[in-house]
Order: sequence, then structure tokens, then C-alpha cells
Amino acid sequence: MSSISDSAASTTNQYAPKEGDGPVFADLKSAFELTVSDASSFVNQTKKNWQTRYCVWSGQSLDGKKHAREGQNPAPVPWDGASDLRVPLIDQAINDKVAADCLGFRKANLVAVPVEGNDVKRAKIVSGFMKWLLFTQVPEVDREVELLRNYVHEKGVGVMGVFWETDIQKTLETLTLEALLQAVPNVQAALTEPALEPDFIDLLRQAYPGTSKKKAKKMIEELKTEGKTTVCVNGKERQRPVLRALSLDEDVFVHPSVTDIENAPAIYRVQYYTPQTLRMKVATEGWDSAWVENAIESQRNKVATILPDANPNPTTRDYTTQDMKQRVTDLVGVIFAYQKLSDEDGVPGIFCTVFNPMVAPTEKHKGYAKFELLGYRHGESPFVLFRREFLSRRILDTRGLPEPGRAFQDQLKACRDSRIDAASLSVCPPLMFPHGRPPAAWGPGARVPERRPGEYHFGDRPAFDMNTTEVERGIIQSWKEYIGEATGDSDAGKAAMKAQWEVGRFLAQFSKVSRQIWSLYQQYGDDRQWFRVIGLRDAQQFQKGDANEQFDFYFSYDAVMNDVENMSAKLETMAKVISTFDRNGNVDFNEALQFAMETIDPTIAERIIQPAEQATQKAVEDEQSALAQIFAGIDKDIKLGAPPQVGMSIINGYAQQPEIQARMQGDKAFAARLEKRAKQYQFQLTQQKNSVIGRMGA
Repeated sequence: MSSISDSAASTTNQYAPKEGDGPVFADLKSAFELTVSDASSFVNQTKKNWQTRYCVWSGQSLDGKKHAREGQNPAPVPWDGASDLRVPLIDQAINDKVAADCLGFRKANLVAVPVEGNDVKRAKIVSGFMKWLLFTQVPEVDREVELLRNYVHEKGVGVMGVFWETDIQKTLETLTLEALLQAVPNVQAALTEPALEPDFIDLLRQAYPGTSKKKAKKMIEELKTEGKTTVCVNGKERQRPVLRALSLDEDVFVHPSVTDIENAPAIYRVQYYTPQTLRMKVATEGWDSAWVENAIESQRNKVATILPDANPNPTTRDYTTQDMKQRVTDLVGVIFAYQKLSDEDGVPGIFCTVFNPMVAPTEKHKGYAKFELLGYRHGESPFVLFRREFLSRRILDTRGLPEPGRAFQDQLKACRDSRIDAASLSVCPPLMFPHGRPPAAWGPGARVPERRPGEYHFGDRPAFDMNTTEVERGIIQSWKEYIGEATGDSDAGKAAMKAQWEVGRFLAQFSKVSRQIWSLYQQYGDDRQWFRVIGLRDAQQFQKGDANEQFDFYFSYDAVMNDVENMSAKLETMAKVISTFDRNGNVDFNEALQFAMETIDPTIAERIIQPAEQATQKAVEDEQSALAQIFAGIDKDIKLGAPPQVGMSIINGYAQQPEIQARMQGDKAFAARLEKRAKQYQFQLTQQKNSVIGRMGA
């Protein structure tokens, strides 16, 4: 392992280039090709995993039977037309686990934990803001989480890329000659005199950044002939975090000797662009235009991860050369190399180089489109690793479900194929006839002449083997036990424990994604942002705060939440414990109510639960309004669910006012209305005490 690691390190310079210089193309190319080549065993295994999951093998037919192919030797076993079923045992298991993970992600509660004690009060505000940011401002989050979990369960490992995107919307604006003349009076002369046209072109390009000379000339011609033209202008700028699920056999490559993705000397992300998008990168992100044109000319329709003079590495879904060509049709492959390098003072940093190993340096460019220090303040690589299991410290030393599950699936297929083949022989057994004298017809109603009885007859039918059904049932049960699914009441607790462990481990890994999103928002987000949190019907403003403000994030989730019956019993037990043992009022009942409602349904909780301050304020306002109506002569009963403690407090304070006491002495009807409302609240308080006495006996 050490020799592999040393060879990987030797192909890349561990020191950042001096200011004004860039990376050495030969080192970049060598390190990338070595990483892809050494990862070929993992890539080949992911190919087998995909074939196992989706039941893909050579010689398949759409009717689920074996058919002889021209030139095939030997012939299909046991015969041409025998059963060849696809049994999606592993696919079903992966789909179930992906559904459980995605459901857990959606139902989990995202909590911000302050690193410093003085941030405790703000932590709850940050928690609500992060929920809003993740689930409303990242529209692709559900898709990318589902894709990530498919990668993890199928391939054994996956990566979530966390980036910050700035998007400027383009709008088409109509520019009329009349409006232009009012703004620039000498435009008419520029339109009529050819000598002034270059100055007018420069004026248009300055007024509308991003306009090419060709477009400016076209605008001038349209102004001359039609009196108006159109031009693209920059609209509203939108900034937001972006999540991308990436696979380690196609989208991202890391050397197999790496044990921690954060300490990897280099991470290579592969992405394909259209020529139009590449040319746009020149204007929007400062890519080298000469490199872009060279890449479009030489690498269009080519796969960037195929090594020269070597067999192609299987890095696509069905792993065929034809499919690889179709996937990159009219596209250009680009490699983003994230290298951890140190400057002359030993200060490390992550540098990103945009290149293609097949686009060598020329006189016009240096062999890369862009080279820069990654500007993310958190100082980490923008990739978070997710593993299904830990067989060793190396990040690629893990298995997807298809590896241990293939034996179960093949055995199950053998049982089902054998029953179908036995049924086929039973319905239509082999036909016996004298040698050289086949019957002219055979089937229901056919007339077959015979010279001696019994000359033509069916062969013996094979006895139906009932054991295959029992064997199949045992295979399925063993498989469910292996992957942690309950097969009966006896192992329900064990299955719940494993489900909690799997979803909990995924959510713990996703907490790092949340920390990076928070760090990116602190760096690039707006200083003030309007957002909406659970329980607030109106949006509120969030202030970014200190740039050094730190929070840890975690997702709290209980797998029992998916079992309504068990969760109801758990909540009921919790309520009894609180009411029985909370003698000093240590339990925050508002938080308990919030937890219970979010457990039942987070969507409902978001719509009906108010924060304690807002609920108390509303109760005070309602009581004051009711007292005003009582003062005016209207009889008002208390509302269902009105907090009696708040109501009694308001009434007691109200009755202590001198003018109210004078009114009560002189107006017996007013005093009766007020007393009636106070008695209703007192009855509610008595009922609450009686419920406690009934449980505790005192």
C-alpha cells in the first residue's frame, strides 16, 4: 500500500506554484491517469454490481427465455426455450433502503448546536433558517439525496459535492432608436457615417457588457432598417448553495490508497459541457479562450477518462464503447483537479485546475483553462464522503449490496427457473415416436394413425419438486436477515435497531454537508435574508451575524417514527412520565408539544403550531378583546383550548383597576358576566389538577 501511495504522490508537486505561474501539465496528466488506472479494480466491481442489481447478462431475451444464437456453442442449457427469469431481489432491497433513507432525511429535525455558550439563544433561529435554506433554496436536494443513496447502496460509496452558485438571469430588452436619440443625441450621425461606426460599436459594448462585436453590428443594422433592436441585459442575481451527488467510478476519482478524502493529495471531478457552455465560461468565469477552442476542436465527442494506448476503463452504465460515445455526443470532457498544496511558508490550501489530459499546452495556452485557489473559507474540499460500511480505512474498501447479495439472487433464480422448466415439461412432455416416422401433426384433436397401440406417446413427466418452494422461502428469509429486515416478531427489535443505525449514520454524515452550506452562506450569502420558520405565518428577517460564528449541525431522527402504533405508545408513555415525575416544572411543555406534533407529521406541525411567545401574545389579545365586549354588555364564554392560566391572570389584573371595581359595584349584570367568565377558567384549572390527581393519587 505504501508503494502505491508513494507513486501517487510522486506524480504531483506538493507545493503551490509561485504567484503568476501555473501547474505543470505533465504532472497533472500523469497524476490523473495514474489515479484512474489504479482505481480500475473498483470501477470493474461497480460494473458487476450494476449488472447484478439490474439482472443484466449476455444472451438475454425480452421474453425471459434462453434462445440459441447463431454460432453459439454450447447450446442453451437445459434446452432452447428454457426459463431465464430476471429476479430483482437486490434491486428491491436497494430501493427499500433508499426509500427509508430519503424518508428519514425528510422527517429528521435539523438542529444547530452552538460551539460557544453565548450563541445558545441564536441557535434556534439558525436551526429554523437552515431548514428553510436547505429545503427551499436547494430545489434539487431530494433528487440528489436519492441519487446519493442509490450510489452508496449499489456501489458501496458515494460523494456529495457542496458548491456555491451565482446565477445572473438574462433578460431580453428592446432598444428603440427614439429612446437612443434622447439619451445620446449624436447617434444619428453615427448611424449615417460609416467612419463613426467603430466608436458606436464600442459605445454599445460598454453600455451592454458581454455584447460581442458581431452582435453590436447586427444591432446597428436593425436600428437603421427597423428603428429598434433587442439586446440581452443582466437581470436579478441569484446566489444559493448547490448539491451534486457524485459517483466514485464516473464523476469523481480518488486514488485507492487514500484513507481520508479531506487529506487526499488530489480529487478529480469529471464533467461534460456543450461547446456553447464552454464559450460562456470564458466570459463568466475567466476560462482561457484559446484552451476552450482547442478542447472543442480536439475533444468533442470523446470520453475524458479513457487512457491513451490502453483499454478503456469501464466508467459508464452499461460499460460499452458505443454507450460511452452516445453519452458524450456533442460534449467536451473537462477535469477539475482539486489539489491540496502548500505555499512557500508551508500554509496549505486547495487549488483547482481546469484541464483535459488530452489537451496539451500550445503556443496559445498553457494546457489548462483556469488555475486558482479555491475560495471557500471553510478550507475543506467541497466533497463529503458517504460509505455503506468500513472494511478498512481506505475509502474504496467497501461493498455495495450486490456483492454479498449475488449468491442469494442466483439461488432464488435457480429455484424459480427450475419450477418453470418443470411446469413446461409437465404441460408439454417430450414426444416419443418410432425412429424415422415422426407424426404429421400432434396436439388437441390431431389424428395420428398407428400400426400398433402405444407407438406414439408422451415421455414420462417429471415429478413436481415441492422442495424448491421451501428452499426459496428460506433464501428470502436469510437475505432479509442479512440486510436487517424483520422476518417475524422475534427479530423485529433487531431490525429496528439496524434501521436506526443505517439511517442515523447517513444523517450523521450529512451533518457535514449542513456545516459546509452554513459556512458558504456566511461567506457569500446576503447580510439579511427574509425566511419563514415553523409556526410563523409571516416571514421574518435573518441577519447573517459575525463571520466567525460557528455552529455544529445534526439531524435527530427515530426510526420508530415510521411505525405509527409504536410511536403513539412512545408519546403516551412520555406524557405519563412527564405528568407523574415533573414535580418542579423542569419540562418545557411547548417544546414537548412541538416534538410530538413534528413526530406525527412535520407538515401539519408547521401549519398549526405557533412559538410560545406568539401563542401567549395571541391569548392575551383575545382575552382583552373579550373583556372589552363584556364591558360593552355582551356575554362572552371562553374559547375551546384557551389557556386558563393566561385568562385568569388577565381577568385578575383587569378586576383590580379602580374604574372596573366601581363599574362592578354599580352594574350587577356586568359583574355577573365577568364572574361567569372567571368561573369558566377556574373550572378548566380544576379539571387539569383532577387529571393529575387521578394519575398520581394525590
